[in-house]
Amino acid sequence: MALNRDMPNSPRPGERWTAIVPVRSLTEGKSRLLTGSSPAPSLIEAFARDVLRACGESANIGRTIVVSPDASIEALAREANSEFVPEPSASGINEAIASVRAICAPNQPVIGILADTPCLTGATLDAVLTHARDYDVSFVADAAGTGSTMWCAQVPGARSFFGSHSRAHHRASGAVELGSTAKSGDDAYLWTRARRDVDTDVDLWDAHRIGLGPATTHVYEQRAASTGDPLHD
Repeated sequence: MALNRDMPNSPRPGERWTAIVPVRSLTEGKSRLLTGSSPAPSLIEAFARDVLRACGESANIGRTIVVSPDASIEALAREANSEFVPEPSASGINEAIASVRAICAPNQPVIGILADTPCLTGATLDAVLTHARDYDVSFVADAAGTGSTMWCAQVPGARSFFGSHSRAHHRASGAVELGSTAKSGDDAYLWTRARRDVDTDVDLWDAHRIGLGPATTHVYEQRAASTGDPLHD
């Protein structure tokens, strides 16, 4: 069944989106990031804080829900004025998003956002959601061009496909890729921010070039001061 209509949806006046932010753990993962020089957990937490900050600054997001099997993340979510939903088991990003959608109203528009996108700002998310209003289901590809950083749905029954080759899987599901035609200027810069996820030192260097959120900037600068290696020219 095709999820996106030939004609775009009419915007729902005054209706704001619910942001769903899955966070697996604050202490595990990102093994390719700053190995041996700066603890990845500090960066993982900083990434999440910057994503939640961006959600709070977006005029189009009315509710932010953090979902995780790690109960320690609840405190971080509350500090960011976000809700927390415990995930029964670490079953994966798509299952986590689906579990939160199940407690939302069926037609509530939602945006799933990966928690390793520290370049996000409220303006970036507003740009994404302005375009997402036109489609039942849509997504933003990552900087590498094979994955995805965000997934948006305005209809019940849609599911996300984060994971290996998620860009292709999202396209195959009928989701519309957002921002693919932005070429230059301020608009393209916002989409560059939207696509930049961070898995490696090189990704972090590029994210610093684009512009990190305040929490990640703090950790990044601490690392640079302690090692003398700022990770950029």
